Amino acid sequence: MERKSFQATFGILALAVLLLLPAAGQAASKQMTIGTASMGGAYYPVGTGIASLINKYVPGTDVRVEVTGGAVENPRLVGGGKTDLGIANTSTGYFALKGMKPYPKALPIRALAYMYPSTLHMVTRKDFDVQTLMDLKGRRVAVGPAAGGTISLLRRLLSSIDMSVKDLKPSYISYKDGSLALQDGNLEASILLAGAPTSAVLELSVRTPIRFLHIDEAAVQKFLKEFPYYVRVVIPQSYYKTDSDVLSVGAGNLLIVNEAMSDDLAYKITAALYNHVGEFQKVHPATKVVSLQTAPNAVIPLHPGAERYYREKGVLK
Repeated sequence: MERKSFQATFGILALAVLLLLPAAGQAASKQMTIGTASMGGAYYPVGTGIASLINKYVPGTDVRVEVTGGAVENPRLVGGGKTDLGIANTSTGYFALKGMKPYPKALPIRALAYMYPSTLHMVTRKDFDVQTLMDLKGRRVAVGPAAGGTISLLRRLLSSIDMSVKDLKPSYISYKDGSLALQDGNLEASILLAGAPTSAVLELSVRTPIRFLHIDEAAVQKFLKEFPYYVRVVIPQSYYKTDSDVLSVGAGNLLIVNEAMSDDLAYKITAALYNHVGEFQKVHPATKVVSLQTAPNAVIPLHPGAERYYREKGVLK
């Protein structure tokens, strides 16, 4: 009788342990978030791809994608511990690290990698009498979310040609909404900073004939001399079926984390992306230029975990 009672008790305990195992496994999974940007640009699909790679190759992680204000807001979110990872421009990452405007204090962020450049798209409808930035004076223009990277770059570009945002009638809306408003004639241009080709412009170009605002080489070089953390970019004719290649400017993009992230986790995330760089390059057309060789070339300090990975791979001395 005692033996039967013991066996029954043991069986109940064993069943209880088995029932608890899935819950324990779920509890052990590390919940994380990655800050991206509004729909219609490259940040959201790129962030989704990064989350997928981490979840696939770093056991015990569950990374969720968050829509945010974009390149300006993400360093605040990461530095303040509101998100675990984020995508930021090289410029906004540098400003956040140094506590330069628009950041009132230095933020504790580090880079895991430099990834790819974002391009400033300056688009109008072909039937509108708008050819250059100067033609936008007094006109209604979509400039992306107020906390995004577009308005940060645009302010500097306008200052280099003796203009300011005050000369425009800016509309701080998402890239997708900006394209729809331009299509409907409620705006006269849409300006957005995103990896090319970007869905907001691709979809617009299918629905209505578009034209990119003209900027000449002299203006680009003047801008880059004044703001050297931006880059010269050429949008290939094939991307949006334009009449020719389009000259523009842009900013590099970083994957950032808080400096408090453990070295081991930072190492594993970096390895998940760059041990499988072929998959990373397929996340979005913009990421086809992602490379292990250029990954350490961030303008802010690398996280020690990422630095260890790059040293092991021989791309950082």
